[in-house]
Amino acid sequence: MEISAEVQSLFDTLVVTRRALHAMPELSEQEFKTSDYIAARLKALGIRFRRIHTGLVADVKGEESGHTVGYRADIDALPVTEKSGEPFAAAVNMHACGHDGHTAMLLAFAELLTRCRPLYDTRLIFQFGEEGTGGAEKMIEAGALDGVDEIYAFHLCPELDKGKLASADGPLFAGTVEFDVTFTGLAAHCAAREQGRDALGAAVSFVSRLPEMNAGFASNTLAHAGRLDAGTARNIVADRALVECTYRFFDPAHMEAGMMNAERVLTDITAATGVSHDLTVQSVYDPLIVDGRALRRLREVVTVETCAPRFTSEDFSAYCKRVPGCLAWLGIRDAKYGAPLHSDTFGFDEQALLYGVETFYRLSRARNRFIGGGRGKP
Repeated sequence: MEISAEVQSLFDTLVVTRRALHAMPELSEQEFKTSDYIAARLKALGIRFRRIHTGLVADVKGEESGHTVGYRADIDALPVTEKSGEPFAAAVNMHACGHDGHTAMLLAFAELLTRCRPLYDTRLIFQFGEEGTGGAEKMIEAGALDGVDEIYAFHLCPELDKGKLASADGPLFAGTVEFDVTFTGLAAHCAAREQGRDALGAAVSFVSRLPEMNAGFASNTLAHAGRLDAGTARNIVADRALVECTYRFFDPAHMEAGMMNAERVLTDITAATGVSHDLTVQSVYDPLIVDGRALRRLREVVTVETCAPRFTSEDFSAYCKRVPGCLAWLGIRDAKYGAPLHSDTFGFDEQALLYGVETFYRLSRARNRFIGGGRGKP
């Protein structure tokens, strides 16, 4: 992809912005300094905005009204202690998923729009709480998507060469059910274990049978137990155990079937052990389904490779559920950078961000819009 002179002129600003954001990583729904930083930048550019908690929504009028294109960046960080060695690394928390890059691109695009007016009305969404707190839904409920006809976003990708784009027509990220199972038994001394009901043993049995959640569609679902907490002492039959699980899927029908499979397994274990159970769903995220029309529109301005869907999740899915949308991976891999997302050594060359800004810029000038969607109403 050739970078235009207009976008290239923003490189120094991109670097300064990304590094300033990287040095102030804040966890989901605690992005107060980050929000103030974005607000100050938008105010300096003369772009009107409003706040939604720590998120911000800004609008730029286009040459033609009656159609609005949305662009989204997530702004939160992760509770990871950075070991990248970068001089702008923070002491606490880390932008280990590239959200500092996403936000820097959207702010650079905002600056570009003050110099090169977009063809259509433009909505810039700086979203809080992507990392597990449902920020997208909260932003949408507060009107962030109202009036938007189509929406686009990027996610940095360390498995893809720097500057390349990739997406899929249909599922791109998995839906997620985060759930806990609590087992309640009866404590007893291990020397008289027949007098107790072993909650830990029941939990271990459930974990060993967790793959049965995938029965019938194993290649399209994933079940995983990430944490087990149980017992009070080594010589006591545990009267309580907690298993924290995640279930990933691309088809909502598989979600329902998988959770029913889990209940079937739990019923079997309860009958065999006498231990009771309680399954509690903590959160549910829809699969991210890329709209084929939005992907085609993106491909009319840049080259986008086709990639397979992943079992990672992304709450950009909430936007795509309401209006035609497309998220594309933006490659950052090069000879220096290639650490995976969410790792304590994750990093990237800011040159990669130019490709994201260039893509947004081309979309803002493209006349190949489509009519459809739902004008962003929940």
